[in-house]
Amino acid sequence: MYKQIAVNKRKSWFLMSGFLLIYAVIAYAMYLWVGPVGAFGIAALAFVMVLISLFGGDDMAVLAAGGKQIKSKSEAPELWRMVENLSITAGLPMPRLYISPDPSPNAFAAGRNQDQALICVNKGLLDVLDDQELYGVLAHEMAHIKNLDVKLMTYVAVLAGSIALIAQIISYGLWFGGSNRDSGGGWLGLVVVLLTIILAPIAATIIQLSISRKREYVADASGAELTRYPQGLASALNQISGNMVATERPEEAIAHMMIAPSMNARGKESTLFATHPATEDRVGRLTEMAGGISHRHDRPVGSYFTLPWAAGDGSTGGDAPQMQQDRNFVPLAPESLNTASILKAEQAAASSSTSLQ
Repeated sequence: MYKQIAVNKRKSWFLMSGFLLIYAVIAYAMYLWVGPVGAFGIAALAFVMVLISLFGGDDMAVLAAGGKQIKSKSEAPELWRMVENLSITAGLPMPRLYISPDPSPNAFAAGRNQDQALICVNKGLLDVLDDQELYGVLAHEMAHIKNLDVKLMTYVAVLAGSIALIAQIISYGLWFGGSNRDSGGGWLGLVVVLLTIILAPIAATIIQLSISRKREYVADASGAELTRYPQGLASALNQISGNMVATERPEEAIAHMMIAPSMNARGKESTLFATHPATEDRVGRLTEMAGGISHRHDRPVGSYFTLPWAAGDGSTGGDAPQMQQDRNFVPLAPESLNTASILKAEQAAASSSTSLQ
């Protein structure tokens, strides 16, 4: 696990350098096309986007997801208690908690460090999962925070989105203004700009996809250690996969941050989710960790959790009492958990991630 954290720190700087290189290529193309003014404009925009990714990337991510912050325990006591318990178990500060009204069953974590991380869950997730399954998903996201995956994923979300935005701005600029033809580089610059519009977003996506899919295996294994109930997350992944609906928001920029592949408005899985391993493979590994014991799906938490939904009216989800009074967790006994499988999965994942450096 500690090796994975070190790998993610190195990857953060590697990815930042990769995006800065793409910015430099775009700036040079603009210099050839319109002169120093264009290059200066791209450099300034790159500087702003780097600052945003360093200091506000997590807020941008949750804004893209449409998340609404749960500011007090009274707004969502059961959900808050779950995250609070996991924070104590993991030895981490309590992350900020958000709920998005999106009907797709998904969740993600973001943040530049462990002290200011956040977890956002979609309404669709609460409408599908029972408490054991939800606990497993939250533990998975908490593992991303502990392993510093969130830093890596937050940088990628903002910087990849900014490359696409710059390419779009330049394409609009082709219809206006002129080029630096008098310098003899105008036409060359125009060709380079056209290639940049096409290739820069592709390059940004390639960097985005360079995030090892093995990080999901590590988060699964680390989450299982936190809950001592890996079959809960295994069942959650099956429920998410079997109940996935199209997202209502354009979440391409944060697609790699989600716990599972989601569908776009056309009902197809987003290509950005290539960083995610096959659900069947993840479930198989978690089932092995649980010693072959499966979880019996129960009533979704959305039917009885106290939740402040999109309207923010403080309404409750149903007629059942709080989670701990309604049904207690019954995790596997520590000696029943296949810790050897967990350690093996973490070591294999960390080794694979290191080999990509």
